[in-house]
This record gives sequence, C-alpha cells and structure tokens, in this order.
Amino acid sequence: MVPRIWSGNELADRLGVSPRTVRSDIDALREIGYSIEGTRGSDGGYRLTPNGSTIPPLLLNTDEAVAVAVGLHSGLSCIIGGMEEISARALAKLESILPDAVRTRVHNLAHFTVPLAENQPVPIVEPALIVTLIDHCHRHERLRFTYRSEASEATGRVEDVHLEVEPYRLVNRLHRWYLLAYAPEVEEWRVFHAEHILPKSPSGPRFDPRPLPAEDIGDYVERRVPGSRWRHSAQAIVNAPAAEAAQSLAPAEATVEALADNRCLVTVGGQSIATMALCLARLDVDFTVVDNHELSEFLRRLSHRLERAASEEGISDSAVSAHSE
Repeated sequence: MVPRIWSGNELADRLGVSPRTVRSDIDALREIGYSIEGTRGSDGGYRLTPNGSTIPPLLLNTDEAVAVAVGLHSGLSCIIGGMEEISARALAKLESILPDAVRTRVHNLAHFTVPLAENQPVPIVEPALIVTLIDHCHRHERLRFTYRSEASEATGRVEDVHLEVEPYRLVNRLHRWYLLAYAPEVEEWRVFHAEHILPKSPSGPRFDPRPLPAEDIGDYVERRVPGSRWRHSAQAIVNAPAAEAAQSLAPAEATVEALADNRCLVTVGGQSIATMALCLARLDVDFTVVDNHELSEFLRRLSHRLERAASEEGISDSAVSAHSE
C-alpha cells in the first residue's frame, strides 16, 4: 500500500535525489498549484491535499494538446453563455506552454477554420445552470424550478410555471440545451428548454430512476422538440397494433409506440400540417389526434371537402355524359 505521507528521506531515496532537491521540488510544485502539506517531527513528512486553488498541470502529448485547443477554440463561440472569456484565457495559457511546432499547428487551426454562425439567435445558458442540471441527474434528486415559457400567442405575455420533476438527461442540439425529465404530477416524460429553467432551493427528494423512454435519447428528444426535426408535430392514438401501423410509416415521418388493446401512439411530423394529415390518413384506420388543434381542424376541413367531392360524383358523371353526346 502506498503511504499517504512521505518523509523527505523516503522521497529522496525513491527518486534518487538529495533531500535538498526534494525540498526544492516541493516548493516548485506548490508554486504551480499543488497543495502539499509538510509536517515536522519523527512522524512528519509531505502529503498531497485537495485544497489547491488551481488545478495541477496536465501532461499532454502533441495530439492531445491540439485536441484541447480545438475544444477551446470552439468555446470562443460557445453554446454555453459566459464561457467565451474563460475559453480565451485557457487557450492563451495553453499556447504559452506549447512547443513551437505545436503552437504553429494551433495557430493554423484558428487561421484556416471558419465557424459559421447560426442564422437564428442562440439562447444563452449559464455554465452554473448546466452544472446544476447535471448534478441533479447524477444524484437522482428531483429538480424544483420555475419554467418561463414562450410568450403566449393569444396574450403576448410570458407565463411562469412552477414545476418539480425527475431529471434524467441533458441533451444538446444545434447550440441549444434540453432537459429530459419525468413529471410525476402528470405521469409523463417531458422535454424542457434549459434556458427557460430557473432552479429553486432546496432540491426535491431523491427518486428511484425509471427506465428511460427510449434507447436513443437524442432521437427521442429531437422528435419532441418543435422545429428540431419537423416544423410541425403531433401525436395520435391509432386503432391498430404498433407493428401494423409501422409498416405504413417511414421512420423519417413518424414514430410508433405500442399501447394496450391493440392500439398504438403515433408521433407524426412534417414540414406542413397537410403532410401530417395525409400521413395519418394513409394508415386507413381510425385515429384520434390528442395534442394538435391545428391538425384536428385541418382534418375536419379535409373530411368536409372529401365528403362534398364524393357526393358530387354522380353529378360530374352526368355532366361528362351529356358533354360527350
């Protein structure tokens, strides 16, 4: 077993140097951030403690140093608000200790790569919030927070909702962060925009983790975030087994989840409401839209239009016959 406390003589013997060199090296390590305690006496010696104000230096090879520099350069247009200045300071420190050849490669990286800015504004997410959300996921503690929703189209007002959920995963997509959580109050999985979350103290009680709603959480969240993959999305309960419905739907246009009584839940999406309506109609079975009023209204208008077309079929046939005579 490696002892936690080493005497100066033990270190000198182990390293093959003089006790004076050991003392000099200890002072040098303290200057660069290592927290080392020294005690006198027959039982005295040196030991590392976790009280350092800075992180001890890392030994990186050339490829590792370039990889870290790539990440720091990305941080200069960072997806986490407030990290740009921190990334710039860290990159400057890294470059100051790099060998000339490696420093040249890092400079070339900055010169010959051009980041493309999003054509949409990117919401600012504070680093402390990201850490808080991840900590709650790790500790299996309920997250209590105020959720500031988007401005209502009807009133133009931003509405705050007070929630308590079981957080499971933090998902990043296209410079945006989303929290996947289970809401016990409504007994369903939900996806929250991280920038709208205002955590409250104290945290909620610990919870026993549930099975995740899907194997591919990134895909699961992506399909439930408006505008992420589809411009429009909706869910419908379909009166058919999941396997049967899945045969008529492409993975790019819908997902299918089995329900009881030989029914299934279809999450359908598309660039237009009409595309979604025709996709559901293609199933050729009864279904009920559960969460999209606009799609329900479109289906109602479409059904009236098709009914009129069917009722006018006999009139059209007579008109064609008369014209041909």
